[in-house]
Amino acid sequence: MEDIKFQNALSKAVPINGWLKRLLPHELALYNSGELQNITHHGSSSMWLETLSSSPPPGRTNVYRPMGDIEILYLVEHGQLPDTQPYQAIIEGENGRLYANKYLTGAKWTSTSPTTIVEFCAPIELIETLKQKQMKVEDGALSMGLGDKAGKGLPIFNESIRNGDTTFRMRGPRKIKVIMVYFYTMQLKNALLPLVPLILLVVLVPLECGCETM
Repeated sequence: MEDIKFQNALSKAVPINGWLKRLLPHELALYNSGELQNITHHGSSSMWLETLSSSPPPGRTNVYRPMGDIEILYLVEHGQLPDTQPYQAIIEGENGRLYANKYLTGAKWTSTSPTTIVEFCAPIELIETLKQKQMKVEDGALSMGLGDKAGKGLPIFNESIRNGDTTFRMRGPRKIKVIMVYFYTMQLKNALLPLVPLILLVVLVPLECGCETM
């Protein structure tokens, strides 16, 4: 989100004190420290926490990955990505951040139910190596697959994280669905698309939506 839009969203945010108990421990710590800020708008059915992207120093670049809770909890606990995703895409630069956002707004679908966008700041040399293994253009953004069905670059990416050469942080949006249950038909499906992705106790299984696995 651009700085002006971000500041505008902050100015219009509504209190979320009653929803803070739904945050994971590390998310609550980031919120309390100001690293993640509330941009939840009036009438929203979800809580949105966000922070601006960082500017990578010379010789480094930012890549982004939308993640579900299981994957991000593994990253927080073990300091590396799990080898559970067949494609496990990371997307480079500002266009990559915008593309990753689409998985949280419902503009794009994936079976991993993303709730969070993670920003990795990595050496350009590493990212160029991953591009040589596998790369494709996604809505104008450069996407590199780390998984076994893509470039198989996960081991060297994880090694870079363990060595401290690649760092990561959550930059949002963190979308937390209010616990509600929706019954819908195929005719109502399109009207409900903005409500995804859903986590916690709510799961909507999309029907014939052409989901992809990241």
